[in-house]
Amino acid sequence: MPGIGRGLPPLTWLRAFEASARHLSFARAAADLNLTAAAVSYQVRSLEQRLHHPLFERLSRGLRLTEMGAAYLPDVRRAFEDIAATTTKLFGHGEAGRVTVRAPVSFLTLWLAPRVPEFQARHPDIDILLLSTVWADAPPDPSVDVDIRFGSGSWPGCSAELLFHDESMVVAAPGIAVAGNNRQRLKALAGGCLIHVIGHENHWAEVFRRVDGTVPPAGVRSLRVDNSVTAVTMAKETGGAAIVLRPYAEWAVVTLGLAKVFSFMVPVEAAHYLLSVPVGKSPPREVLLFRDWIVEAARGRSNRADAGR
Repeated sequence: MPGIGRGLPPLTWLRAFEASARHLSFARAAADLNLTAAAVSYQVRSLEQRLHHPLFERLSRGLRLTEMGAAYLPDVRRAFEDIAATTTKLFGHGEAGRVTVRAPVSFLTLWLAPRVPEFQARHPDIDILLLSTVWADAPPDPSVDVDIRFGSGSWPGCSAELLFHDESMVVAAPGIAVAGNNRQRLKALAGGCLIHVIGHENHWAEVFRRVDGTVPPAGVRSLRVDNSVTAVTMAKETGGAAIVLRPYAEWAVVTLGLAKVFSFMVPVEAAHYLLSVPVGKSPPREVLLFRDWIVEAARGRSNRADAGR
């Protein structure tokens, strides 16, 4: 048919672009595609010359999509997904693929679970198994296809791709600490129960220091928990307050009716990462599709959060 393929760059160039955009690294894209980093870089450069537009900014440590590259990526990714889905539908064995996902319980419950139906709508032939963890040092599990961790980004034997880095905020049971200035609100919180998430016990000290230069008063009622799901639930049940990551706080405001207390955020060094264990072959189609989707969802959420600051 005349015209088919007119203006279409070589698919190998497009695949190199998509993989590089997913990892924001030519070296990591090369590992996925079983090529050298130089070959991937050459293919992306050839694509940019063909399109007469730069798709990436080359940084000293990694890549960053240009505005045109970010606009081009979703349709390129969708095209590959459509080809894969049609190929499976017409020529596959009709068996559903499965993706096993392991993630921190709070991330799984408050962030990922509400978004999984979107992935299932795109890929109804793929089954999802969600497994929760509490601690970031859980050993690698060969049965896990997608492993998400909260921490420093360094885990022995694994490469880590940043999903998003966020700050924490104070939320409280409805009706308390909603009036007056910051000092008056903090005093109201100190009269209730302060919920501490293990590993972030210094956050309440940071809030008191920032608001009035003091430390939490002796004798204040407190409770320690090991995850943010429990923290926001206990804040509601005890009439107290908790400090959790912004996306979890926003979920608690909408779902549990908690209130945001202060406009400022509490810095958090750790972030959520997508882990990869080096293997000798490319992951199955369904795993690649899920990994691509969660990276896209996380970056879209991060961009919206940045725009709202």
